[in-house]
Amino acid sequence: MMDSHIDQRIKRSWDFFLANVGGLLLGGLVALVGWFFIIPGPWFSLNLLQETIESARTGRPVRWQATFERQGNFLKSWGLTLAMGIPIAIGYMLLVIPGVLLSLYWFHAPMLAADGRKTLDAIAESGRIFRRRNDWAAYFLNWLIPAVLTGVAGITAFAIVLTLPLTLAYLAFCYTDEVGPVSTVALPKREVVV
Repeated sequence: MMDSHIDQRIKRSWDFFLANVGGLLLGGLVALVGWFFIIPGPWFSLNLLQETIESARTGRPVRWQATFERQGNFLKSWGLTLAMGIPIAIGYMLLVIPGVLLSLYWFHAPMLAADGRKTLDAIAESGRIFRRRNDWAAYFLNWLIPAVLTGVAGITAFAIVLTLPLTLAYLAFCYTDEVGPVSTVALPKREVVV
């Protein structure tokens, strides 16, 4: 369960960022360039999030090349972007509150998708995680940290170079604290042929 020790999660995210500064910054720049050209943006971002989660779990350094190496995530990234992005954008246009509620409801969906879930399964599971919450204030504050980092990035173009990797690290730790250090996706069965 995601706890309310946000200060410790921020510190762990900062330490992770400092330990992987090269890989995260270069990967973040590749993702930002991808968003500049629109088509590869969601794909590069999901790849970097997946790499960040794997690195946070295993302790290995972040490889910035993973941002563009994982071809299997392209359709999933666009499906997630459209399935979440359009309703959330409409929600923010409808007095902001519906957009915030949808953002909270689907907070874990990108991490679940990066962890191997199918797009609609990730969105549905994120909703189940949200409904199981008993500590609403902690959940909201854990959502607010990436929202503030994104807001800071919107103020200046230069800040996004630092806030994107920090946001990904924070999201990775929110997710691994929620589901545990092991992937929630079942590995395929291996059959022994005799």
